[in-house]
Amino acid sequence: MSMLPGTAIGVKTREGVVLASEKRLTYDGFVLSRSVKKVYAITPHVGVGFAGLMGDVNILKRMLEMEAKYYELQHGREIRVKGLAKMLSVILYSYKLAPMLTEIVVGGYDDSGPQLYILDPVGSLIEEKYAALGSGAQLALGYIEPKYTPDISLEEAEKLVVEAVKTVIERDVLSGDGVDILKITAKGPEEKTILFKNTLTQ
Repeated sequence: MSMLPGTAIGVKTREGVVLASEKRLTYDGFVLSRSVKKVYAITPHVGVGFAGLMGDVNILKRMLEMEAKYYELQHGREIRVKGLAKMLSVILYSYKLAPMLTEIVVGGYDDSGPQLYILDPVGSLIEEKYAALGSGAQLALGYIEPKYTPDISLEEAEKLVVEAVKTVIERDVLSGDGVDILKITAKGPEEKTILFKNTLTQ
């Protein structure tokens, strides 16, 4: 199981996708920050969530934003969800000799409906209905799996990811402090942050 620090989660619903991650930045057992953002809308209809080293996360985010903008200028339309996931796969694979230490969930909504993909550090691309990555992945999946149904609503999915992150934070020292949520539907992105009390006894 991966031990990339942090936890990122994605859940697909009929209306759209929900991406989420916790907010802790750790290094070598120390908490460096409690307010790090790891989920981003790259276009109005495609977002990404990361687990892993923040230096690599920031580089990849900037590269994706540039590539998505370039695609839009070339083709006169937004890049589709799978297109962005494939672009990211190529970028990650190009660094395979010195891989980016991050796992990524890509989700969004286009004319094919809602989609969710996960990528490992060397760019392997898998489509999923729900996913959890990083050091808290096993705990998060253990929470999500029995509760997920294909007809889950967007609001139910949001509650599910928040509770999954809370479950992870109780047990995984590399994850903590709050959750950033990004919902993407046909209408576009909606972001919110929920901060948790700085205590282990919730």
